[in-house]
Amino acid sequence: MQGAALAALPAALLPATRASARPRAVDYPLAEWVPASTSNYTAANRPSTYPVDYVIVHVTQETYADTLAIFQNPAKKVSAHYVVRSEDGHIAQCVRERNVGWHAGNWNYNTRSIGIEHEGWVDQPEYFTDAMYEQSALLTSAICETYDIPKDRKHIIGHVEVPGTDHTDPGPHWDWPRYIRLVNSA
Repeated sequence: MQGAALAALPAALLPATRASARPRAVDYPLAEWVPASTSNYTAANRPSTYPVDYVIVHVTQETYADTLAIFQNPAKKVSAHYVVRSEDGHIAQCVRERNVGWHAGNWNYNTRSIGIEHEGWVDQPEYFTDAMYEQSALLTSAICETYDIPKDRKHIIGHVEVPGTDHTDPGPHWDWPRYIRLVNSA
């Protein structure tokens, strides 16, 4: 059909748009979209505007629900791309990967990283469940593959390793050898 004939067809008779043609709500298919306030991150077009070279591992020092509420509060001026729940490894995406999350406390590292928060406290290792490690490792592996980031400790770092930070997370109970092994086997 052409021209006016096509225009005259009722919309119900036209083929539906393919579901895959719609933009995805999340960058990681297993994540739930729980958006941070637009006041808590910088809109960007990464990796065009900034290369993504790191994954930064954080521990929330809050509950999962409270962390999401903090990221949604425009007065807080903080966000990470993802939050992983302790109990079952459920993942929320709060900031699109193309945007700059405000998680590292160092602008250069913010622009060049994806931040993943993990529910729990650095001095309470019981929060670091098998489900959390496994789901977070799958996420980190996918991020590394997307941005061609080596799956090693030089590129998957803790918040404590960001220059100029005053944070200690993920803390002494985070099992780095296990985590990197899981990332590499994902």
